[in-house]
Amino acid sequence: MEIFIIFLIAGCIAYTAGVIIFFAALGRTRPGTSSEKPFVSVIIAARDERESIGACLASIIDQDYSENCYEVIVVDDRSTDGTKEVVDRFREAWSSLDAVRIDSVPEGVSSKKHALSRAIERAKGEIILQTDADCFPPCTWISGMVRGFENGVGLVAGLAPYLKVPGALNSFVRHEYLWNAALSAGSIILGNGTHASGRTLAFRKDIFKRLGGYGYTEKILSGDDTLLLHRIQQIPDYRAATMSDTSTHVYTYAPGDFRTFIRQRVRHMSTGKFFDPYLIAVGCAIYGFHILLLMSFFLMCFSLKVFGVFIAVFLWKAIMDGLMAWRTSAVLGLEVQWRRLLINEVFLILYMAVMPFLGFFVPVSWKEK
Repeated sequence: MEIFIIFLIAGCIAYTAGVIIFFAALGRTRPGTSSEKPFVSVIIAARDERESIGACLASIIDQDYSENCYEVIVVDDRSTDGTKEVVDRFREAWSSLDAVRIDSVPEGVSSKKHALSRAIERAKGEIILQTDADCFPPCTWISGMVRGFENGVGLVAGLAPYLKVPGALNSFVRHEYLWNAALSAGSIILGNGTHASGRTLAFRKDIFKRLGGYGYTEKILSGDDTLLLHRIQQIPDYRAATMSDTSTHVYTYAPGDFRTFIRQRVRHMSTGKFFDPYLIAVGCAIYGFHILLLMSFFLMCFSLKVFGVFIAVFLWKAIMDGLMAWRTSAVLGLEVQWRRLLINEVFLILYMAVMPFLGFFVPVSWKEK
């Protein structure tokens, strides 16, 4: 028990140091200042999105960016539910909308990366701006993301919060996204971004071509966003930037049921197997601390000493997370659910202790039918 307690306290100290580092990093967030107006190709990957693609396209039509400076390409990946018919109706009234149909995918290639690659080949824009068919970009989205492309910036990662609806699952998903967003934005500011979201992601097309497209990562199911971020960060003279301005936040609905939520998160975390050793080591430290917390939750039933240490560490972690939540809200414009903070923190321990293992070992697919 003594050794376990020492590891738990050491994990708490390391976690506290990480919070301090990211707290300071978020203080360096600033709005983009580029005044250039490049031609932008907005690309939407869709598969069986008949129910949502119309609202997504309607929000992108209504942009404050010059109409002659952007196009929209919907890449329809083998949809069978009427997605094509919805897109065709928009094409009849909107000349800047194009569509690419995918009927088959080469064996051993990620279906989503194949679809995106086909659309990027067709794109005329200097800047590729991605979102998903179930997202709702604001009218200031394109102009805001473009501002991030200052000299030397090859990729701009935006924020994609979840819409608020009643329910405990939705509350937890939005709580978890606070840390997701803080980690993404903070790590990019520190110069080694851990991950990005394809729901709002922009990059220079010439850099994508220079990298040979998705390259060796095209066979990896997920990571069209995160693994591309990692590869662009490795190019000399180029860096990634994060766009925190609320005018660029792209909202989407959170998973509506627990099964869908787990599938989505397993797919996202499966990309971690392909991170560089440094990021894997950092991830192991974070997840390892949560595993120790979960273990101590059970061990405290047999040891008063473990019980006391667990309570102290949990409360300290909650304080640190509360400070980080406040900072994230102030800088990134995300909502903090203060009344549900402690209960969501309890579930976050379980989530952070279990999900990495599922991501590493459970088979995944982009869309399951």
